[in-house]
Amino acid sequence: MLGRLAEDSNPEMKQKVATFAGTLCHELPTTAGPHMKNVVVGLTANLTHQHSKVRKVTLLGLKDVIVARGAEGFLADSVPQLKFSMNDRSQDVRVKFYEVLRHWMKNMELSALREQESFLIQFLLNGISDENQTVRNDSLSFLEEHGARMRAALRALGEDEDDEECKMSQ
Repeated sequence: MLGRLAEDSNPEMKQKVATFAGTLCHELPTTAGPHMKNVVVGLTANLTHQHSKVRKVTLLGLKDVIVARGAEGFLADSVPQLKFSMNDRSQDVRVKFYEVLRHWMKNMELSALREQESFLIQFLLNGISDENQTVRNDSLSFLEEHGARMRAALRALGEDEDDEECKMSQ
């Protein structure tokens, strides 16, 4: 039902659906995710809306929906539209996009993150060349943080390839 409401032509309804879906997934992160496919599709379509406020609120809704357990895989269907959001004509929307991107990369389960990481890193690399100085600085520093966080996570799992390569070369 939420997915269909996200398609409503009223901009206020689009914003309310995004806010509600985000709140729902924030409150029920382990149970709501698998039921969010149509919501993600509807919200993704709203990223093309003419009003920047609708696009920003939609990104905020997607922020918590995508990291809800079971919803991470739905992000792959949104990649083509997210490419436009990272280059949105509104600086506010771009700033919000990169905030949401960093949230996803910090809060996704490791297995889901590893599946989605290739295009998330590409988005982050694009942020390094954004015209907004804050986006550039935040993207560069977050890229370094993410690398360190992933190395630590892989070490904890015993999957750090760099350590194995170093040991073999010695």
